[in-house]
Amino acid sequence: MTRRRLLAALTAAVVLLGIPVTATAEDGVAEMLEHASEAEFHGSGVVMCSWEGDSAAATYEITRADGMSMIQGPGGALMSHDGISAMQSGSDWYGTEIEQWAAWSVSDRYSLGETVETTRLGRPAVIVTVLEDGRPRVRLILDVESTVPLSTEILDGDGGVYCMAALFTFDPGTPDMPGGMPEMEEMATVHPMAEGTALPDAIGGYRRADVYDAGAGSVQAFYTDGVFSFSVFEARRSDRPVEFDHAAEFDSGGSRYRRIVTPTNMWVHWSAPDRSYVLVGDLPPDHLTTVLEALPRPGDRNVFVRLWRRIFG
Repeated sequence: MTRRRLLAALTAAVVLLGIPVTATAEDGVAEMLEHASEAEFHGSGVVMCSWEGDSAAATYEITRADGMSMIQGPGGALMSHDGISAMQSGSDWYGTEIEQWAAWSVSDRYSLGETVETTRLGRPAVIVTVLEDGRPRVRLILDVESTVPLSTEILDGDGGVYCMAALFTFDPGTPDMPGGMPEMEEMATVHPMAEGTALPDAIGGYRRADVYDAGAGSVQAFYTDGVFSFSVFEARRSDRPVEFDHAAEFDSGGSRYRRIVTPTNMWVHWSAPDRSYVLVGDLPPDHLTTVLEALPRPGDRNVFVRLWRRIFG
């Protein structure tokens, strides 16, 4: 597994599970999200994303204890602890450690709506809605006692559900965890770069938080608005991932792209005249449209040759 593919896979492996939170309507989104990784629990559930006829779903188990998280699904497992993330592929584990990262913050376009009391899995719960400029964007059902999200829905620009994750079993007790990270087949240390990409500093409300060396002359630019995030991998034009050979095509802003919808996020590929790009993230489709408009557009370097011949014969 190449370093760039390892980074892309680990970026994509972050499951739409929600995070432990405590919130009221008076709290801000940042205050709500800052309670991440505090609750210890074990559960199992289903996660799904759907976009324009493409959909993918998977079941999973999640365990969080002693500062370690482990997610197990049909394709393997993902563990994170002390700044290290590890992904299982077959019997081997591949890990990455980010040396440092920018401070986290939430865009001021997000706010919290009113909370509504409900029950979920036979337990007292509350419904919390994250608003984007006054419109519902994320809907959470939180367990009152533990503050763990029992259900998470991400809404598209029309208010429909784009991605969702829901626990169907939940144990708020302290679960058993493995005795540390597994032995790695490969470990990549990711170093931030001060320069190295011409990708925009900000796109559609997302800020470029970090840029990393992804190896083989490629870079990874990480963007976030504090609620959603995505990475753009910029590589040589010849580096087209084989996973996209039979991927669905779609139009955005008059340009053609290829996409893969997974249970937790989307992958998008295109080739500009001089570079190849892959975007991996959990951002909603209407956000993606805005982001793609600000990134280098798809294009064939031969277009200049054809234009020359059309003018001069």
